[in-house]
Amino acid sequence: MSGELGVKQYGRVVRIPSPTGFSVGDINSYVILPPEGSEQLVLIDTGVGSQTAWDALQAGLGQFGYRVEDIRLLLLTHGHTDHFGQATRIREVSGCEVWGHEAIDMTVSRYLPSAEDEARERVFLRRLGLDDALYDKAYAYRSYIADVYTPCEPDRLLADGDRIAVEDFELETIHTPGHCPEEVVYWQPDSRQMFSGDHLLPDITPVCLLHIPATPDGVRTHALTQYYQSADKILPLDVRTVYPSHGDVFRDHRELIAGYKLSTDRRLLKIARILEQHGALTPLEVGQYLFPKAWEAQLYAVISEVMGHLDMLLDYAMVETEERGELLRYRLLRVPGPGEIFGAAA
Repeated sequence: MSGELGVKQYGRVVRIPSPTGFSVGDINSYVILPPEGSEQLVLIDTGVGSQTAWDALQAGLGQFGYRVEDIRLLLLTHGHTDHFGQATRIREVSGCEVWGHEAIDMTVSRYLPSAEDEARERVFLRRLGLDDALYDKAYAYRSYIADVYTPCEPDRLLADGDRIAVEDFELETIHTPGHCPEEVVYWQPDSRQMFSGDHLLPDITPVCLLHIPATPDGVRTHALTQYYQSADKILPLDVRTVYPSHGDVFRDHRELIAGYKLSTDRRLLKIARILEQHGALTPLEVGQYLFPKAWEAQLYAVISEVMGHLDMLLDYAMVETEERGELLRYRLLRVPGPGEIFGAAA
């Protein structure tokens, strides 16, 4: 157990970190302890499906007199490996129910694609500038995922607004897509506590993963634009404490979102200046100019980041697209003005 932050109790909430094997570091699973006389032990997110992560979860629960076998309900913020990876094992051992958002299969199918899905991804990414060798590099992490990710069919599929009956700690499900289609946060209005998953992270700006449609003619979600629609949705909540999946517990979600918007504004301007200087570019070429040292080593993250910002510029009519052979290129129409997209909030 790497324990970057360590196990810590916040009233009925316990944070248990476990290692992921990814550059993001540990993931925080959260336990909602049952009130006296109750056996309803609730876990939010699982860690990856490794023995090390399992041992970390067992050790964290053990500090409070519990075992994995005592878990009665497992809630998922979303379906990524570090949140869902050992759900199957937890359910087999404890007999708990597993609940996650109704769109969770969209992410699971992307993480463990069929041969047909992979062929479709290659065609799609080729238009963005990635040849087969770069595709293989971008998705090299999948060989690791296959070892630490055993998703299971949820017992209940949640929708926006669904209430979850935790004794004296009822949670509201708030759908916040952007990072991925099924991302939710769980909100406890009486105590003003929020479990934010990967939607709000104190040390990481929004990571909105590239959406590839299920069919060649399918509509593609503009994930970064969608993310800020979700962020604005939770902005009015009077949050006292936020429990993120990575990083330390924090309090001011409005300040964090304002900082996100400022960072995004700056990146939008930087990409606009790249297009202004170099003319029409593929997303890969934009990524190479934007991250000249890191683009190849973190190719999947880079292409997701670039596409998110290009999509936002497209949504605000600041760029246009053009087809050149098999390649999709973006051409600048105008440079965004200060605060034009987010206004005073940025």
